[in-house]
Amino acid sequence: MTQFSKTLAFLAIGVASSTVAVGQTSTPIGTDAQMNLNALATSPATSNVRMFDNRYQGVKGSPYFLEAWVPGTVELKTNNTGKSEVFKDLRLKYDVFTNLLFAVLPQTKDTIQFSTAPVLTFSLELPTNPSPLLFTRLKEAKALDPALAESFFAVVLDSEGGKAKLVKRVAKSKIEANFKGAYSSGQAYDELIDETQYYVVANGAMRRVKLNRKSVLEALPDQAEKLKSFISSQKIAMNSETDLIKVVAYSQTL
Repeated sequence: MTQFSKTLAFLAIGVASSTVAVGQTSTPIGTDAQMNLNALATSPATSNVRMFDNRYQGVKGSPYFLEAWVPGTVELKTNNTGKSEVFKDLRLKYDVFTNLLFAVLPQTKDTIQFSTAPVLTFSLELPTNPSPLLFTRLKEAKALDPALAESFFAVVLDSEGGKAKLVKRVAKSKIEANFKGAYSSGQAYDELIDETQYYVVANGAMRRVKLNRKSVLEALPDQAEKLKSFISSQKIAMNSETDLIKVVAYSQTL
């Protein structure tokens, strides 16, 4: 039995081997691609492999960025070599609440879960987006708040020519049940709710922005007057992600 076959057998009982996957950042195709996917199933990143469980049973709301499995790509660190390996042709699901990533291997259809610790980036191909949505860690996040050091941020608008970029963190918070009896008016179930947070990254710093004019002007103080005029002339309400994208995109032209 090959090592990969053994690993798949272990998957059935929730155990994986820890064979090391080695390689540089690349875009593998054909046989190389399948070898890389096989390596993903046996890499240290998947040493905590397990199948889905019922931990969210009875909880209202979803822990996932998207309920559906979507095509995606994952870039993993290769030990301490400073190199990385890119795994394509996966179907991914991101558990935002626990910061875990799930993948379905295309050939075997096995579902694996791996810690996000070795993950550098991952991208999801969304039906509503013309291009894949990239998730990445940001070095500026730790300086803003050490609790954000391991968080992944979706790149809503990438930087142009070193100008400001817009990212968001799709977090989930849990409201605990407060059920004290059959006739209680309290909350009878645990509930997960969305807490999307937007950030502008500019000049080596990261600032949180809310969906209002005052917040975005404070995040880009050097351009505040021009942005204020732009918002007024374009009659931008500043109450949606689309509005925020328009303003940050305009800031990149200044």
